[in-house]
Amino acid sequence: MRRLFVCVICLACTLAFVSCGGKGGKKAGSAETGDGKVDLEKVAEKMMKEAFEGEKYSKEAAEFYFKKNEGIKLSDLAPEYKLNETSKYTYYGDEHDALANFKIQDGDTYTKEQHIENVRRIYAVTKKVADNGINVYGFEDKSDKDEAYSEKDLEKMIQDNNGTSILGVEIYVGSYSWSFLKDGVLHRCDVDLLEKNDTKLGYSVKMYKGLQKSFDETMKDAEEALSDPEVQKQVEKALKDAAK
Repeated sequence: MRRLFVCVICLACTLAFVSCGGKGGKKAGSAETGDGKVDLEKVAEKMMKEAFEGEKYSKEAAEFYFKKNEGIKLSDLAPEYKLNETSKYTYYGDEHDALANFKIQDGDTYTKEQHIENVRRIYAVTKKVADNGINVYGFEDKSDKDEAYSEKDLEKMIQDNNGTSILGVEIYVGSYSWSFLKDGVLHRCDVDLLEKNDTKLGYSVKMYKGLQKSFDETMKDAEEALSDPEVQKQVEKALKDAAK
């Protein structure tokens, strides 16, 4: 629900920008018209050239968008074991998200120790591509800007998510998340344990643009954008069009 609300916020902010037009003079090769407004046809044309034209639920889409969005090769996220790629939903990629499920073959085993080692390896991958060479908490974990941009310690994260044992039964969720700065934008990385009927089946990796401000600041920006009558009209029209 929170993520859906953030998407609505992004829509409102985008419509506000389009309705107001860009500031400053027209730049060479830009999508701005002479009066400083955005040429939506040029924007759409540019987006089409940069977009993946294949099936979103495919390995090719995941490869394309992990590389395009985060500058990371899919092969750098993959494990050494042979994969079970029979499900249509093994891979996914679009402008907002890239996802890969690295499931073991039937009859193979995947352990907690393997999972933690994969978390360590992927943590190193995102750290390597990060602008400042560190993985950080992000605004999903911290509201204060300095804390959000501070390094998220790998060993502490592993310890905090180590699970517990109740009456001899292991309780281990195996979910790890952190952020990293790429081209000045905060990106989010989620590594989750794949499990069915208490059997560990592998892991998934999902990356996407994270919150760029605290949730409270984002809410404030949304309220200001939605208070614009022109934005309200465009949001109403967009919702009506989507309902058709």
